[in-house]
Amino acid sequence: MNQPLRIEAAPLRLKLKTTVRHASAIRNKGESIFVQAKRNKKTGYGEGCPRVYVAGDDIDASLAWIKKNFSSGKINFGILAELEQWVEENEKEIDNYPSAWCAMEMAMLDLLSREEGCTVEKILGLDDGKLYGRYTAVLGDNKKDAYTMLSGKYLSRGISDYKIKLNGNLESDTEKINILEKLSIQHLAEPIRIRLDANNLWKDNCGEAIKYIKKLGIERIFAVEEPVRAKNAEDISRFSTATGLSVILDESLCTISDLSLYKNIAGKFIANIKVSKVGGLLRALKMIKKLKKMRWPIIIGCHVGETSLLTRAALVVSGVAGNSLIAHEGAFGDYLVEQEPVSPVLKFGYQGLLDLNFPYHIETDKGLTVIPPENWKVGFGMQCNMPLITDDGEESSTFIRKSQ
Repeated sequence: MNQPLRIEAAPLRLKLKTTVRHASAIRNKGESIFVQAKRNKKTGYGEGCPRVYVAGDDIDASLAWIKKNFSSGKINFGILAELEQWVEENEKEIDNYPSAWCAMEMAMLDLLSREEGCTVEKILGLDDGKLYGRYTAVLGDNKKDAYTMLSGKYLSRGISDYKIKLNGNLESDTEKINILEKLSIQHLAEPIRIRLDANNLWKDNCGEAIKYIKKLGIERIFAVEEPVRAKNAEDISRFSTATGLSVILDESLCTISDLSLYKNIAGKFIANIKVSKVGGLLRALKMIKKLKKMRWPIIIGCHVGETSLLTRAALVVSGVAGNSLIAHEGAFGDYLVEQEPVSPVLKFGYQGLLDLNFPYHIETDKGLTVIPPENWKVGFGMQCNMPLITDDGEESSTFIRKSQ
């Protein structure tokens, strides 16, 4: 006898090993929603990262939305088609709660594929993904000594792709680029590629953004992410045409309908697709299909503090992006997060590579653990635990209810 679908959702705020600073936020904790979907002794897990300054969704409202819509047991989602139908019929709801639905949808895709004994890719009608990424090093707005040390660590690991967070102080931002370029020479590194992330620093002053980037040196960078107010297509176009640089759209591209803003304007654009931000894998795949027709370059991005569960999900969309993919962000694992409720922890290695087509080696408390490629043949291949909520409603640093 089939049991009803049971959904649990909880907040997950994981301590970061370093404070991450940029123009929109200062963060020393991750902030995610974890969802568990359970039916007939099978369990699936999903994650979403609400960000008010990105898509407008916050964690408390997102949790309440999940509880209201899915905790009653009225919706069962027995097959993929039912999940797809819900996405199609509730587009506006997902626009308002993209990260909450991302966590819910991921948990269901994990559960459905475990019930079928296959990969999430197969459930979605895709070839089993390449399960491979070459990741970008991200440099936040750290003090000089910390910034220099982190840059050296990245370079010693052979990473050549860099994203630098700007703070709007010309001397400081120029020094960041100078340090990275000089260190790359000292490390005898292969040529590095630098892009800048302004996090909407010049919301109401496109002219100042243009002057600033020109002073930094246009020839030193290949793109700038979110220099002006999000979704201000006129200023985004003006910035791109005045500098000759591509503008990476993050907050400016959260839904497929946002693409219409850039349909008939001048400039060069790159899409930054975050699975959580756009409302889950189904919507991410639909957006990538559209972007490939438009011949836009694609970056698969991530939120600060994402766990390895979202890193694994992002490999699905990066594989579909194919030759349109120009950069990949994420796979920081316990380089950044103190403790994950996910196993195995996924993090990039030398040259920023994460390749799950071969045995994956990871250091644990028990020593070196080898994860064979066969691990990824069912669901997302991740073992997860729900955050423990104490009697007073506070989140504990421990986790419960290990997946089947």
